[in-house]
Amino acid sequence: MRVTRQQLIEAARREVERRAETNGLVAAYLIGSLVHDQAVLGGAADIDLVLIHERPPELSREIVGLSDEVHLDIAHHHREQYAQPRQLRLDPWLGPAIYDPLPLHDPQHLFEWAQASARGQFLRPDHRAARAKAFLDRARHLQASIDVQRAWVSTFARAAVSGANAIATLGGQPVSGRRRLLLLEAATGEAGFPEASSALLRMLGAEGHRPLDLAGWVSAWARAYDACSSLTAEPDLLPERRAYYLGGFHAQLESDTPQAVLFTLLDTWERTLATLDAFGLSGDHRPAWEQAVAQLELTADRAADRIDELEAYLDRLEAFVEEWSVRSGA
Repeated sequence: MRVTRQQLIEAARREVERRAETNGLVAAYLIGSLVHDQAVLGGAADIDLVLIHERPPELSREIVGLSDEVHLDIAHHHREQYAQPRQLRLDPWLGPAIYDPLPLHDPQHLFEWAQASARGQFLRPDHRAARAKAFLDRARHLQASIDVQRAWVSTFARAAVSGANAIATLGGQPVSGRRRLLLLEAATGEAGFPEASSALLRMLGAEGHRPLDLAGWVSAWARAYDACSSLTAEPDLLPERRAYYLGGFHAQLESDTPQAVLFTLLDTWERTLATLDAFGLSGDHRPAWEQAVAQLELTADRAADRIDELEAYLDRLEAFVEEWSVRSGA
């Protein structure tokens, strides 16, 4: 049966109603792809739900399975995070999240008050530029943390994507989720710098004349994920998220842009192997990974070149943000 947007919203409402009875819940709202009716991909979906609590929550993030194809991805916030809403408009993730969400629960009008204040002048050029620079700062921090003696591909990819989101932010909203690479293409184009997306794909090895064994890599990923998911409490690697990833991979492999799987595939695959390494169980799964990164030219012997590319990439992005700021009067 096809999962609809309305069914997902109602599932979130039921969860909020249940928790509101016992959990000191102040407010709740939906963010992400569900807000814009893009949650379902490959027959599976996640529901990005933010819960604001009266007291500091014990967890910052929680995954709750609702069916084989649907799960809640819950962010837990303390109400103090919303105490200075005018500062939230500068936050690169939380600012955009409260600018355009779907409120579900707000009996004290805390969220309504915070949102109204944060939305004020949210689109002003200097505020857009501040959010873009925050993404660049995050990218530089990730770049500096890369250790080529250890697993590095995920950190490298995250740094590059954070940089691309700096440009996406200038044109509208930052992007995340399974469609991330496709959405970045559109968002960076809207901002006037499509090279941010094409260069990102080149760094991930996605642009070139050689065919990529993406379907084979997804199959190898699934075997490693199955071996890993019962061994970790990391939210991104739990069994409840398997169908979400796999459905998205298969849908994109059947599209005109199969390379769009690469960021999520590489990021989660390397992290599953790190978990399996900790238990001495990665031996059967590592050869497929090594074959994939060799084909993408993301091996240890190419790391120095890739990191130099990342440095130059972030320099170009920073220059564009500065140029945009001057041109826009930020």
